[in-house]
Amino acid sequence: MALLKPIEIRNTGLTASYWRLTHVQLDHAAGVAEFRLHGYPDAAARLAGKAPLPAIDYRLGAEALQAESLHNVTTQQFYAAAKAQPATDGTAWLAEAEDA
Repeated sequence: MALLKPIEIRNTGLTASYWRLTHVQLDHAAGVAEFRLHGYPDAAARLAGKAPLPAIDYRLGAEALQAESLHNVTTQQFYAAAKAQPATDGTAWLAEAEDA
């Protein structure tokens, strides 16, 4: 699974259109999940093993992930949260992204 939405990377003229969940870290004591979606130009670049472009980072609690607890968060819930919640920088980068 991945998300599709073209986003220009840091005013460089480079665009990442394919966003894949690459990292998840759960802090059960604090009740937060930190996760990262890395961008690629497209699915073909990712499948070819190309290096990812910069990432979008998130830090959310179980409620924002729509999970009963962090112990049972699914990959789909991370993707849904990335579409519905702002990233750690406060920007809703992946709002209106399509599922790949």
